[in-house]
Amino acid sequence: MKFSALILILCVAPACNERATKSRANADPNSKNPSTTGHSLRPVNRSVRGSIVVLGSSTAAGIGPNDPNNAWVARYQAFLATQFPNVTVVNLAVGGQTTFEVQPTGYVPPANRPAPVEGKNITAALRLNPSAIVVNLPSNDQANNYPLTEQLENYDRLANSARDAHVALWVSTSQPRNFNESAQVDDLMEARDAILEKFAPRALDFWTPFAAANGFIKATYNAGDGTHLNDAAHALLATIVESAQIPEHFAPQPNPD
Repeated sequence: MKFSALILILCVAPACNERATKSRANADPNSKNPSTTGHSLRPVNRSVRGSIVVLGSSTAAGIGPNDPNNAWVARYQAFLATQFPNVTVVNLAVGGQTTFEVQPTGYVPPANRPAPVEGKNITAALRLNPSAIVVNLPSNDQANNYPLTEQLENYDRLANSARDAHVALWVSTSQPRNFNESAQVDDLMEARDAILEKFAPRALDFWTPFAAANGFIKATYNAGDGTHLNDAAHALLATIVESAQIPEHFAPQPNPD
């Protein structure tokens, strides 16, 4: 019972992520069947109905793990299939995207900034009538040297769009990356802190378990390119999202006839 209690804790603080890390200690991060990573102790909940849309870039799109089934979204889908079988996930993430590409359709960005990508942005997500949206944009804004003020304005625009549609929004922090420029690493840390403050308790800490003291990816979790996270890291990312208890926040839905 102690194990299942740990899985239910919302991971928005470093201490919680340490507990989430321990909860995966006996799981095989390279398993090709992510549904068998310790969820059997949690009762199946068939009464919760709804959908979750994921917006993001390469991490959410599944880049990094050797096996695509080990990507955090795939693992989370497997978790929901076993624990919340009436909750589905739609993944709209595309590698390389920044906070600008996921802005609402019709938004006109500043000069030298990318326009929203129709079909992969907040407008497309809301068109699916989801119960919740998860945004995972690790480091591409920093790679393009976009100021934090612009990023936060973009996040505010996403949050406002979701709120107006009465859809719950979870936002992940930035993630460590082995940038050559120390200023870009500093930008990642500033974005991490700002997101944790702005979106708590619906901020997902995708930084603490994976970052070395210098802001680089820990060797244990590096996919090899200094940018993406490996299979073991994605197993922990999935745990963090599971621990946010997103389906438990859904509004009650009537049973179908």
